[in-house]
Amino acid sequence: MTDWSAQGITARQDGFALGPVDLALPAGRTVAVLGSSGAGKTTLLRTLAGFVPAERGRLVRDGRDVGRLAPEERRLGYVPQGLGLIPTRTVERNVSYPLEVRGRTDAVAKGRAMLQRFGLTALARRHPAQLSGGELMRVALARALLAEPELVLWDEPWQALDVEARHQLSFVFEELRERARVPAVVVTHDPELAFSVADEFVVLHRGRPLFRGAPEELLARPVDGFTARFVGFDNVYERAELARGPPGSFAAWLLARAGPAGIAFARPAVGGAADPWTATVRRARPSPEGVVVTASVGELTVTLRRDAAVGTPLPSVGERLRFEVGEGSLRPFAGAGAPEGGAAG
Repeated sequence: MTDWSAQGITARQDGFALGPVDLALPAGRTVAVLGSSGAGKTTLLRTLAGFVPAERGRLVRDGRDVGRLAPEERRLGYVPQGLGLIPTRTVERNVSYPLEVRGRTDAVAKGRAMLQRFGLTALARRHPAQLSGGELMRVALARALLAEPELVLWDEPWQALDVEARHQLSFVFEELRERARVPAVVVTHDPELAFSVADEFVVLHRGRPLFRGAPEELLARPVDGFTARFVGFDNVYERAELARGPPGSFAAWLLARAGPAGIAFARPAVGGAADPWTATVRRARPSPEGVVVTASVGELTVTLRRDAAVGTPLPSVGERLRFEVGEGSLRPFAGAGAPEGGAAG
């Protein structure tokens, strides 16, 4: 088992500047990297892998700086978007490929053992085009682990997967962290699965880390609108949107409590006549947590929730509902100027 760390990593590619980024990756730890398009997520993975040279900083493996080594000498596995499987090779030959290119005489035997470990033996003679999304993911990880990596870098593992394949992939990550004890850095846009596998989150914005911390810290202090939506807040507002509200409006009330980049809050429950705000229903849908209501409050669209027994009629379009947003539920975010480690409220 190996401990890794990235210490002040910076890089530049096609005019894009990344960093400095710090990561702690002890054995079995998974870090999820978040950020909107162009934030630098893939650049970070490619820099750690050695495909993009780091300008400054250190990539340390068990106390040794390996940041100047060639990619093939770093003892890591890199799974790019699209997985990089070779379409003309069978599953068996794809999995054994990392050892074949090293001239290892045990490539086939070790490859077959890895197929059995991931439940792929029955698919050994198939080609990638004949596999489901979940099967492709298992093949990609089996190949990556056959190379005996000490760190796995995975770019968008859940991209374009159906529900069942996503479920299967969660078990693949359990294999990675609990049995193999290999640390991993994962880029993803999938909140549910990210929270199911990640021990730590890093949020990038234009190449800079806005946040690095545990999942519960990210929920408590989303640093920007992207992050707030990622972690599950339905009600997310930028300051410019709130500033359009007249004095005394719900928008003005939120603006007075927003951070420099805006504010978010979870779905408030629909209450009684004493609640201070009134919303007009635009649509409603059932969910496992009750009824989810999309409504208008002046200039804003707000998502509400209403507890309801099975069979209870949904609120009708145009119906008026009252609600309250507790001060303790508000999550102001500081945005791009926030220091790494979260935005203050």
